[in-house]
Amino acid sequence: MSRSPLTLAALATSAIPGLNVVSAALHTAGSTGRYDSAVIIGEDGSHYIIRVPETPAAYRLLEAELKSLSALSAGIRTRLPFAIPSEAGRVDVGGLSALVYTYVPGVLIDVTWLSPTDGLSTSIGESLAALHALPTGFIDDYGLPHETPEAVRESVRQLLVRAEASRLVPPSLLERWTGALDDDPLWEFDPTVVHGDLDDQCVLVEHSHVSGVLSWSQLRISDPALDLAWLIHAAPVAAIDSVFAAYARDLQEGSSVMLRRRATLHAELHVARWLLHGVDKSDAAIVDDAKSMLDRLADTVLDDYQLALTDVVFEAERDEHPSEDAEPVAIELEIEIEAEAEVEASEPQTPAASAAAPTPEQTSAAADSTTPAADEPDVIITEEHEEIIVAEVIDEDEAAPVDRPGANEETATVVDDAAESSQRKARSSLRTGFHERL
Repeated sequence: MSRSPLTLAALATSAIPGLNVVSAALHTAGSTGRYDSAVIIGEDGSHYIIRVPETPAAYRLLEAELKSLSALSAGIRTRLPFAIPSEAGRVDVGGLSALVYTYVPGVLIDVTWLSPTDGLSTSIGESLAALHALPTGFIDDYGLPHETPEAVRESVRQLLVRAEASRLVPPSLLERWTGALDDDPLWEFDPTVVHGDLDDQCVLVEHSHVSGVLSWSQLRISDPALDLAWLIHAAPVAAIDSVFAAYARDLQEGSSVMLRRRATLHAELHVARWLLHGVDKSDAAIVDDAKSMLDRLADTVLDDYQLALTDVVFEAERDEHPSEDAEPVAIELEIEIEAEAEVEASEPQTPAASAAAPTPEQTSAAADSTTPAADEPDVIITEEHEEIIVAEVIDEDEAAPVDRPGANEETATVVDDAAESSQRKARSSLRTGFHERL
């Protein structure tokens, strides 16, 4: 049963000796229905958040978050451009603990309104870059999880095995995800400190800047793309471009193509997890909801090069639009070879005309021959000529892709205006809060 703000205020005074509460109001940011929560204002103007878990599972999450907040020491926090809550007190409630945190000002972000020019997109990129640049030692010191690239990849593989076994995922998505899983360069990344559970329910903003980040129960060392996944399929493309640009600039990194592809993969796999959650719970409503989301997702990513997970898409595009130079080069080679063959065919006849008169024995041998000697060079040259042409054509076909432009960050983000407009409309239909449902 939900507790009233007054009840939560009374618990806060028990958790913080000497606190005189003058105001209390319900608080929902980051709670997702697992806690009773309120904003408490003290007589001295201090602000706090109190959370009372509804279940033992919710309490375990709070305990994990408190461990993470303890790991984020004062020294670590000075490296971050946003505020993080701290524990202010706790009190026992029915065998579980009600926890009181310091209040972090700001309002929950709405990513659908992000713009590349309002400063917030840049602030998100800079904030995540600062987080991912933290030294990793304190994570190991506090015994928090440390995931290697191999471990991250294996967890994705196991998820795809379950997704395929469900027979509920569109084949095009399974093929897309499996292609990404098998792409070795995609998984060559340096693990960093990550929030691990970032979404629009734990990012606070003020004056077009990130003011605070909540919900730290999943703090660990892992794939930095995890903290960027929540923006994919939700924020406008231009704003996402701005986030990644600011992120790469602050970390002085080059191309962020692989990072963005993994972020896209992680974002899409949230939908697969939602489906499997429904399957595990035998909840038809969740399964139907997830299937609908997957169908829309399949339509969204179809032929959208901005959302490509591997270079295979770009190779297919080049097959559809072969290099204009390929055919002329092959023709020129064939003409050159034919010209050389004609010269070779005429060369044996010249010495025959200028040679000394044949002896009677030679004349007799020539008469006994069933094939005229003058025809033999033509047959031999014709065979060599055909073999040379075939060999050159094969070599040219094999070499042609080398001269064509390779897949890179620029080609990955170039689409015509009509395609971009239609894809953005498709994305708007997918902005249904994948993360908060999981």
